[in-house]
Amino acid sequence: MAQVGASPHLFIPEFSTAGFYETNPSVRQAMNFNVGWRFFKGDPSGAHATDYDDQTWEWVNLPDGMELLPLSASGGINYQGPSWYRKQFSLPPAFAGKRVFVHFEGIMGASKVWVNGVLIDTHFGGYFPIHIDVTEHLQMGENIIAVRADNSNDPDYPPGKAQEQLDFTYFGGIYRDAWLIAHNEVYVTHP
Repeated sequence: MAQVGASPHLFIPEFSTAGFYETNPSVRQAMNFNVGWRFFKGDPSGAHATDYDDQTWEWVNLPDGMELLPLSASGGINYQGPSWYRKQFSLPPAFAGKRVFVHFEGIMGASKVWVNGVLIDTHFGGYFPIHIDVTEHLQMGENIIAVRADNSNDPDYPPGKAQEQLDFTYFGGIYRDAWLIAHNEVYVTHP
């Protein structure tokens, strides 16, 4: 070991296998997926289909808690029931040949996610993220993702009680950020 500086107690090894070799930067690419969603409060038939006409739907950016109203405006009870989100997008060229995931940090209630008309995930509860491998359902041109979120009262998933029995009001919809993430074929999984 070589001595560094004037202190006899500070040493640096002459050779180390830890931390001194250059490593490749992360190959994971994350694209913010929050901007440019169509939103509809209700449950229209066929909204998951790629040819569904959503042109009259409201434009929203995520996170979108369906209703951001003062307590007095809604009587303390926010809308409960199904709502839909749809987004058209193209994959960036850098995502070609990669595993692609959509990551929602939170969708309240029971949710279903379709990519290009194919149901790819069903999730219950709004307090944990949803991380879905969508690689096999994407194309390099235009793609459509559709999300149905339903925050109706249901004892089978959190919060498990009717809103009027809670001491808080919870929003519905996609109320946290969303990401489109690309990995190489071999990657470290999300814990």
